[in-house]
Amino acid sequence: MKVFTSTDGCWSEKVNFVDENNVVLGYDMAQDCCEHADWFIADRPMNKIMERKTDKPRLNGYVFDKKFFKEVHDGDLGVPEYEFDEGGMAIFRITNGDKEKFIHIFNSHNGYYSHGFEFKAGQRIIQDRAL
Repeated sequence: MKVFTSTDGCWSEKVNFVDENNVVLGYDMAQDCCEHADWFIADRPMNKIMERKTDKPRLNGYVFDKKFFKEVHDGDLGVPEYEFDEGGMAIFRITNGDKEKFIHIFNSHNGYYSHGFEFKAGQRIIQDRAL
């Protein structure tokens, strides 16, 4: 899996994950004043925002599990109050044999600043929403 981030110049304020099967997760993170939009990868699905460790994670051999998708919002079981305010978090599973990791994209905002993402396989859209 390849990761294209805002540090790549032409991908300003966006992140795109692309696996060897041409499954793509793209997220627009251009921020305004009252929000926090970003992403991180963890070893399990998380219910709260974690700090991203790197812009270029090592994901060689990982592919998307197209059937796994989870959304997390304030009020969900185990989610800290006011973690996302009017926003939320989307979680995607990636696998490499028996190994798994979870890509989290999130936006914590006051209701005025949503961010779109698109998850697709080739031209077929699997998920297309805003957080």
